[in-house]
Amino acid sequence: MSERRVGQGERDALDGARTEMIAQRRAYFRRLQKVAEIADLGIAVDHGYRSTESLIADRDNLDYPDAKRLVAEAADLCARSSLLGEPLPARLPCTGAALAAGMVDPQHVKIIRETMAHLAGLASPPPPDELAGVEKALAGHAQVFAPRVLRQLAKAFIDGYDPDGAAPPEGENTRDELRFLRRKDGSLVFKGTLHDPLDAEAAVEVFGVLSERAGADDERSLERRQADAFKDLTQDARGPNGLATDARKEQHDTDAAADATDEEDRSAGTDSSDAQASEEAGNGATDDGEADGGEADGGDAPGEASGEAPLALIPEPRRATTEKGWTERPGRALLTITIDHRWLCEALEGKGGYDALDSGHHVDAATVRRWACDAEIIPMVLGAKSEPLDVGRTQRTAPDAIRRALNHRDGGCAFPGCTRRPRRCEAHHVREWLQHRGATALDNMCLLCRHHHQLLHHGHWTIEMINGRPWFTPPWIIDTERRPRPGGRPRVPT
Repeated sequence: MSERRVGQGERDALDGARTEMIAQRRAYFRRLQKVAEIADLGIAVDHGYRSTESLIADRDNLDYPDAKRLVAEAADLCARSSLLGEPLPARLPCTGAALAAGMVDPQHVKIIRETMAHLAGLASPPPPDELAGVEKALAGHAQVFAPRVLRQLAKAFIDGYDPDGAAPPEGENTRDELRFLRRKDGSLVFKGTLHDPLDAEAAVEVFGVLSERAGADDERSLERRQADAFKDLTQDARGPNGLATDARKEQHDTDAAADATDEEDRSAGTDSSDAQASEEAGNGATDDGEADGGEADGGDAPGEASGEAPLALIPEPRRATTEKGWTERPGRALLTITIDHRWLCEALEGKGGYDALDSGHHVDAATVRRWACDAEIIPMVLGAKSEPLDVGRTQRTAPDAIRRALNHRDGGCAFPGCTRRPRRCEAHHVREWLQHRGATALDNMCLLCRHHHQLLHHGHWTIEMINGRPWFTPPWIIDTERRPRPGGRPRVPT
């Protein structure tokens, strides 16, 4: 579908709005320059103020925290002077230059400053040349990505230099809480917190699936659908094969076994001395002359004599499998672990590293190992090519191997700035499968949520694969120069 023509009045309005935005950002940088000049001249002390922040707060009628932020930003983004009056470059020159050109917003500046301060404050901070490279990269990304996406990139930089920082403190899960308050009218109010990122991820995944709209005519709000999902979970747990029913059954069996044992002990009490004497006589020796406690033919393997199944390296699902081949109820969790090959090798040696969840949040390797004890694991080691990721035109839908690779590469909806999770996305053929005979392959597919999938098919945005990654070209109404934007999960340069 061709793009609708834009009239001259619309063009003037769009261009004018962008011009004003750039002018506002440039004016903000010039204001920081003046604040830096006030600090260099020492005007505050000369007029009886304790600090430049106090002077700016009174002069510009600002709250002290806002004035403090302005002074700190001016010190980082603007050129300075030494105690001897010698000119010094800005601490964050690339960010300052981008703001001076009107290409970034103060929100971008805030994220970059926080990231650089965090990296510089590490116990083993990166070398100065690497810090300069990180600042340059973030300033470049800030001109393309919205602040929300830039924050994800900044966090990836932090996790790369400080992987152990993702580990929760000792006893973190002991702070978890869930409070129930029963009102007089019988209604229930509850509030809680899960501190473990993996626990939070599991809860979000479950409620994300169960709170999906039932169809096009489902007009329930998100809050109502989540409440209904909670009720569904409760009813399912109380069902014939539910978790609460199983727990009651196990408790009943345990109590019955204990009562039976007590009854047997009482009934056998009168004959205990005779039984003990017979047992001692029988265990003294056998017809073959074996000593007490001896085993014939080396004994049976554990579990064989009693008829018990031998211990399995991988436990079977908790729920029985039906005749149709699928489990009647969910068993172990399906855990996809994504970890860099270098960190995998280091983890085997007891060193640091972290893993990434589908949502992009990072967790330490120890937490993942704990969850992996009772999960069906799909290993996804970066750099490995152990699964077929190209089925050509033999099928239109993406098989599991390609879908998992898409989930990892795009991290959800590949459209720039979209945060939809992989589960809420559809696999889109860049080169259409039927009309243009595109292949069902990783280098011809990307993940798109329903909204952006429809947007692509309307023809206003275009998409192409560059170096194995999706790039999106906006229509003129979004960018007059129609510059391509990288899609998928933002990447940190290696």
